[in-house]
Amino acid sequence: MPRVAAGLLLLASAAPALAQPKTPPAPPAASLQAPTLATPANLGVRRGASATFAPAGTKLDAPTGLLAPFPLAATFAGGTATVVVPADAPVGVHTVRLATAAGVSNARPLVVDELPEVAEVETNRTKDAAQELPVPCVVTGRADGEAADYFRVPGKAGQTLTFEVLGRRLGSPIDPIVVLHDGKTKRELVDRYADDTPGLQTDARLTHTFAADGSVLVEVRDTTYRGGPDFFYRLRVGDFPGVTTAFPLAVQRGKSASVGFSGPGADALPAVTVNAADANGPVLYATPKRPGGLGGWPVPVRVSDFPEGVEQEPNDDPAHANALPVPGGVSARFAAPNDRDHFRVAGKKGQKLAATVLAFEVNAPTEVLVRVLDAKGAEVARSDPAKASARCEWTPAADGEFVVACEHLNYLSGPNEVYHLSVRPAAPDFELGVALDRADAPPGGGTAFGPVTVTRLNGFAGPVELTVAGDSALSGSVTVPAAATTAFVPLLVKAGTKPGPLPLRVRGTAKIDGADVTRFAASADAVKGAFPGLPNPPAEAAASLAAGVVDKPPFTLAVSPGKPGTLTVTATRAAGFDGEIAVAVVSAPQGVTVAAKPIGKGATTADAAVTGGPAGPVVLKGTAKVDKQDFAVTAAPVVATPAEG
Repeated sequence: MPRVAAGLLLLASAAPALAQPKTPPAPPAASLQAPTLATPANLGVRRGASATFAPAGTKLDAPTGLLAPFPLAATFAGGTATVVVPADAPVGVHTVRLATAAGVSNARPLVVDELPEVAEVETNRTKDAAQELPVPCVVTGRADGEAADYFRVPGKAGQTLTFEVLGRRLGSPIDPIVVLHDGKTKRELVDRYADDTPGLQTDARLTHTFAADGSVLVEVRDTTYRGGPDFFYRLRVGDFPGVTTAFPLAVQRGKSASVGFSGPGADALPAVTVNAADANGPVLYATPKRPGGLGGWPVPVRVSDFPEGVEQEPNDDPAHANALPVPGGVSARFAAPNDRDHFRVAGKKGQKLAATVLAFEVNAPTEVLVRVLDAKGAEVARSDPAKASARCEWTPAADGEFVVACEHLNYLSGPNEVYHLSVRPAAPDFELGVALDRADAPPGGGTAFGPVTVTRLNGFAGPVELTVAGDSALSGSVTVPAAATTAFVPLLVKAGTKPGPLPLRVRGTAKIDGADVTRFAASADAVKGAFPGLPNPPAEAAASLAAGVVDKPPFTLAVSPGKPGTLTVTATRAAGFDGEIAVAVVSAPQGVTVAAKPIGKGATTADAAVTGGPAGPVVLKGTAKVDKQDFAVTAAPVVATPAEG
């Protein structure tokens, strides 16, 4: 049996409760050999088409593939990559990673669009030199400091066009504005100015109907005239809807639902069917589209584990409150001035309940105050407007009904002012997080992925089993015991696997109140790095991890337990490499000390003394200089038993 696999079996079957690793384990950096991708944020491809670009970054030699959330064919030649996007690839903002023979990169935004792409010219800095655009199209542009970009767009009398800038939503630092000017007089058109359009996270969108045949000049710039190499944007131009959100805002997992839209022009749009029958992520997307026309930008629909409904008016007072199951959710809207919404829920004595509103998280601009009233109308809880989320908790003193009252903090109303309310028991639960969103290992080998952090909620104190998922070539599992909050997961690659990037997920399962509960690890830090400055990055991107299947490195490392108090570290060397390998501790249980010796020049093994206690998983890393390059290899976790006495 290979030593890595043996270590995995020992880890999975260890009888004693595993000790908590030292808190917190050092978040591992990407491997020394892994590439770093710095491709511009406005990188995009038209669905069903191909595009060629030059990947930017470091250590990009010997590319083996690109990884996206959909099939992405890629070929490489002369420092460029040619990608082919399938015709059914979903329109929207995704992530892409590049893998090389030595590792897999960080994630960068990749846009899939249905509009033909036009590159911005560098001579469009004045109205007189405005760049002529076809309709429809999407312009790939970049803002320069103290300058604006101008585009001339033709239109016919009665024709309606939407102008939308994607910037901040792509991770660009630009805070864009869009201004329309008359194509003949070059004067600014009254009320044709967009900045921080509701629901677009500081991006801009406006719609214009031509009164007569002619043209408009479209001005795009940063709101404070900033600019530079990173200030990329995409300007979409066409006759497509410009809605704000979906409505309803959530659908129950395992079911399908008819979803409409909210925002300008949404009333005239047909609903679409969103199918959550096979959904395993936190969100789906709905695309607003007129029959026979172009699709607008997709909007998110949250996937819920509980029943979902839609508010029914009138419910402006407690006497007309809508019934809401617990647990359950409802999508609602402040449709008219002074609109207040009320929902009736049942509470059980001693069972803590939580009422939570989502608005900004689903691209709605609505600011909601939540209050909970008892049967006599007395307030028992309210949300704190100073906090980022609208949430409140209460524990009924006796069985009975309560009313959850929602009102707009700014007294606004209209088609955009939608929100989602859920009421759930504050039941035991857990969340999984991981600092690093990628790992590398050779075919037939393995590494340690993590640390994965288990955040226990509402009193949950049971064990959590972590399992590697995402691709059939990947495997590995470990149980995080009740006393622990972090663990490294063995990540094993099936022998014979072709080098390249593979999707990786880490699934956590636990038994809570007799039911199986499943959660997936997410990397909040990594997704913020891919979309810097974006208040609400795509929810699904945080759970999109990656494994790089790499060529055999100059050495591999495996750790196996010997007698109590010792570990044997074994290096498998490639031909021609006989240098010393330094061995360091990545993670060890609290109270355990591992004294790891280097593997000497020409040697294949070294011992590590384990003292302290109790038994628990240990992760070791080897580093060496090979042909003037630094290499680092992390071994799969192994259970270490300290010496007795």
